[in-house]
Amino acid sequence: MSEIVIRIISAAETRPIRHLVLRPHQPLETLVYPGDDAPDSLHVGAFLDGALAGIASVSRQSFAGAPDLDAWQLRGMATLPNVRRMGCGAALVRACIAHVEANNGAALWCNGRTSALRFYRALGFETRGEEFMTPETGPHFVMWRAIGVHEAAAA
Repeated sequence: MSEIVIRIISAAETRPIRHLVLRPHQPLETLVYPGDDAPDSLHVGAFLDGALAGIASVSRQSFAGAPDLDAWQLRGMATLPNVRRMGCGAALVRACIAHVEANNGAALWCNGRTSALRFYRALGFETRGEEFMTPETGPHFVMWRAIGVHEAAAA
């Protein structure tokens, strides 16, 4: 198996996979997320044999369930279908967790697709609230996890 290499990429570099995997039937402007260009946002790519195979982005964004926490949102987490279950997604999320922790963030959250629930739970996320539908992308859960020193307090 090829080694997974995680590298920082630009927001623009995430958009082809965002379009292909997450929003194939939506206009290109839906691929630009709020916070993409914030100075402390991070965009990472998983590379296999030098080719971009997965992406994830994280930006500072308050969490409605804990508005006083320094929360960050994971968005645009996607891997190409041919590399799923190879560790790319987990490596991307771990890179985002490390970035949030390095920036003293207290929590990481996302709107995770219901089909990815096991994936997020394996990485320490919990569901918050009930399943909800988005017209363009289907059923989701809000997923949340404490970061760093805040993990013990949340337990």
